[in-house]
Amino acid sequence: MSQMANVRRDREISRLQGSQAQNWTNWVKAMVPPNTKGNNLEARGQGQVGSICTNIRSAFPDKARNCGIYEWRAKGTLDDQPNYIVYVGSTCRDKPGALRRRINEYCTGGSHKAKLMNDALTKGYELWVRVKTSEGRNNAEDMENKLLEKYDYAWNFRENEEIRHILPRGKKSRVMRCL
Repeated sequence: MSQMANVRRDREISRLQGSQAQNWTNWVKAMVPPNTKGNNLEARGQGQVGSICTNIRSAFPDKARNCGIYEWRAKGTLDDQPNYIVYVGSTCRDKPGALRRRINEYCTGGSHKAKLMNDALTKGYELWVRVKTSEGRNNAEDMENKLLEKYDYAWNFRENEEIRHILPRGKKSRVMRCL
């Protein structure tokens, strides 16, 4: 009798279950598309698209110094654009560090996801992030690995074998604000 293969679900259309769904922070808007208006915006790093919502720098105050995992969501700003959770990562993998510092690396320069983030922002998506702390480096990696075993995140290469480009361009333009 053959064992049934472990089928991974696309994260953008799947809800987390059980303990994987617990203890996340609320979503925080981190980056907005070009031409977004607002007082709390600043330019991203050189060659990067869109703006940083400056409130991201003080987000997650009690959790920011810990190891943990984070998820990125591309939130459609146009009527015909969906909201998709696209990426999961962990901090403390290569060096001890704060969740806040890692999130800010993505916001300013895009880190290793710069091309995907710039593409999302160019297409009119906002990028939101949330975090979940862990008991330490090994636990953060384990939490990330368990999510990658169960879910196919479009922007994660590990476990997926390829990046999935799933964000459609919107058809209607709208002036956006970062609040």
